[in-house]
Amino acid sequence: MTTDISRMRKVVEACFGSSLKSSRHFEALSDSIHERTGILLSPTTLKRVWGYLDENVNPRLHTLDTLCRYAGWNGWHDFTYNQHDDIESGPIDRPRLDVRRELKPGDAVVLTWKPERVCEVKFLGDDRFVVNSSKGTRLQPGDCFRCTSIIADEPLYLDHLTRSGADLGVYVCGRNTGICFSVVDSGKGQKWT
Repeated sequence: MTTDISRMRKVVEACFGSSLKSSRHFEALSDSIHERTGILLSPTTLKRVWGYLDENVNPRLHTLDTLCRYAGWNGWHDFTYNQHDDIESGPIDRPRLDVRRELKPGDAVVLTWKPERVCEVKFLGDDRFVVNSSKGTRLQPGDCFRCTSIIADEPLYLDHLTRSGADLGVYVCGRNTGICFSVVDSGKGQKWT
């Protein structure tokens, strides 16, 4: 666990843009975390995690989750799970959208991924989608692609991405932290994840 915490501290510092060497740094990080996550971690708590205070205290899971979310992960478990290179294969136990069975033409899917990327796509049928709108991503309204499955917290690969008739190849959304999705049923206007 100590190694994971040490790695997490480096990731948070990289996200913050500075190493933490003074009380002022911890106060600024506390403000930055609150601004990004809506959760307040006190400068004293942060000093304990970084070993700035001479106290032998293990951080609470809430603190670790918040720091990992600040750095773009879904939480402590997600961060530590993705730090182990020995996990190469296994079943996927995350929410999954089987495009062929669960969508009908006209349904919209809202995709989000870090940092603050949002893309709404419309299902056209036959595994085909068109981008309706996008924010913070290179995808543009009118882009088309194929996709058969969307899995929460996993990267999403868009096959045969085309723009104005030109095939741009494969595009990946959420390469490092995965994506989140929600569906808006065209007939009922209901949203589900």
